[in-house]
Amino acid sequence: MGIFRGPNIVRDGLVLQLDAANTKSYSSGTTWSDLSGNNFDFTLDSSGITHNSNGYFELANGGATGNFNITDSTNCTFVFWMKTTDTQALWWKQVGSTSKYLGAYHSTNKEYYGGFGSGIEFHMDLTQPSNIYDNIRDNNWHMIEFKNVDMSGIDTNEFNKYGSFTFGNGAIAMIKMYNRNLTTAESTQNFNAYRTRFGI
Repeated sequence: MGIFRGPNIVRDGLVLQLDAANTKSYSSGTTWSDLSGNNFDFTLDSSGITHNSNGYFELANGGATGNFNITDSTNCTFVFWMKTTDTQALWWKQVGSTSKYLGAYHSTNKEYYGGFGSGIEFHMDLTQPSNIYDNIRDNNWHMIEFKNVDMSGIDTNEFNKYGSFTFGNGAIAMIKMYNRNLTTAESTQNFNAYRTRFGI
């Protein structure tokens, strides 16, 4: 499988690319196919995550699972295009783990992480807000980045699958992962490649 050629995104170090608007990534069923060329296809839950023909999945506490090691890099960048109004949620975790999670938040702990390394940075639309909780919950599309993520030893992966910390009101359009930290210029390139699509 070759790498899909679309907008002018950064491809150096791209190890995962899921795009709900691209029929090569999703058309029907429970498979969300990887466009990076690495065949890291995720399995969607049978309920709680519904494809919208406008190019995104509506979230009602459903998520996606990939039972494989994507990379062992200790300096990864995650990129999500999404929107939400949820007061508590988290993005990513190791399957079955309660200690390895990425990008959790709620009203009394507005940004926290576990088991994915130290020095993780949260970015939203190329800015670095002081916390997730006060900034993400406006029901607008945003490019969310997590940098300095340590993926070593993470052999199973889940999006939006952790008890009450799931996105129940919102949507996800795209998930990308790089096996290195993107520079500011590279993040800007990715943002500009998709901002018109998301009305930004």
